[in-house]
Amino acid sequence: MNVVEEIKNKKIIHWFRNDQRVSDHEIISVHHTLKSIRCFYLMDAKWSENHQLGFPLIGEKRKQFIQESIQELKNDLEKLGIDLTIIHNSSELKELQVDDDEILTYQKLFGTEEIKIEQTILSSFANSIAIDNFTLTDNLTLPFELDKTPNVFSSFRKKVEKYGSFQNPITLPDIPEVSQPYVMSGGEQHAIHRLKYYFYEQKLLSIYKETRNGMLGTDFSSRFSPWLSNGNISARTIYAFIKDYEEKFESNSSTYWLIFELLWRDFFQFQLRKYGSLFFQKNGINGKSIAYRNHEDTFWNWANGTTGDDLVDANMIELKTTGWMSNRGRQNVASYLVHDLNINWRWGAAWMESQLIDYDPASNWGNWMYIAGVGNDPRPFRKFNTKGQAERYDSEGNYRNKWLK
Repeated sequence: MNVVEEIKNKKIIHWFRNDQRVSDHEIISVHHTLKSIRCFYLMDAKWSENHQLGFPLIGEKRKQFIQESIQELKNDLEKLGIDLTIIHNSSELKELQVDDDEILTYQKLFGTEEIKIEQTILSSFANSIAIDNFTLTDNLTLPFELDKTPNVFSSFRKKVEKYGSFQNPITLPDIPEVSQPYVMSGGEQHAIHRLKYYFYEQKLLSIYKETRNGMLGTDFSSRFSPWLSNGNISARTIYAFIKDYEEKFESNSSTYWLIFELLWRDFFQFQLRKYGSLFFQKNGINGKSIAYRNHEDTFWNWANGTTGDDLVDANMIELKTTGWMSNRGRQNVASYLVHDLNINWRWGAAWMESQLIDYDPASNWGNWMYIAGVGNDPRPFRKFNTKGQAERYDSEGNYRNKWLK
């Protein structure tokens, strides 16, 4: 029995996590079939905490994006007659006054901290149903046991594409006639307007593979990741619209490449499920011991964009200013911190966790391990030459000039 059938005519309390949307949602999309429904969102315990180096665990840009997302979710739920309660810590759960016949539904997440929070919340409910909807790949059709998940992406991708299957959306969001101007703000409507603009108005999906390594502007990349991370839009919804685009316009290597990138995202999600806490340990998933210098002043030069390396500094200033950085930039600044400055990769991963509006535990920490040489990279050492990268991807210096002026 699927979740939709299981909850029919039941009294539901839904705990929103990284599923902050009303369309393509196992619970909200079928709310009219329920006996009753109410919802809550638990603020991250890290909201007011600091890292050992003194920076906030959740920076201002990321906080703002989350707040925007939750406010829009609250407004959208109100239009459906559904109440959303904001809870600041788990001790406030008692204020919900849960009835014995109410069932908790919630999105299953797999980070170590997310699992601990889940255990705390579940202790307050007699009955619960977990929903596994964060990936494109259907976990029930994985062509391997979780502990046998391939450690190399190409092997994972080929097996999933050949033997697995992708999740289907519950419902699809309505696409507006005309998109709003691009704004990097949280909320489902911003995600949908971005999809409308990128796919159907500008048809940028057709050239995605050629432009994806860019750094300047907003059109070189889909920029879906902030909304994906918070669940304002799902991977399966994006996939459905990719297939719609291919049917209406064209199917080429670029349209496939966005699916390819969604599978990269899935790869790290399933690696986190496989390895758990090893994702966050110094020696990573392969246990490789590396000695770091860990000079705090050097770290702060990197974080503040004052290293003297133009490409690194421009990217770090963009991050601090906007909460965003290109994929190309992330690879370069990570390599520079670890391999040029010899700073612990976990400091860098924690800084990105604080600053990025598209922060996701699996993608962030998985990619940092990858660059540091303690993760899934089949190559023993992955160092980027930032001077060469600048010449190749910013030959005119336009990107660096924008952020260093």
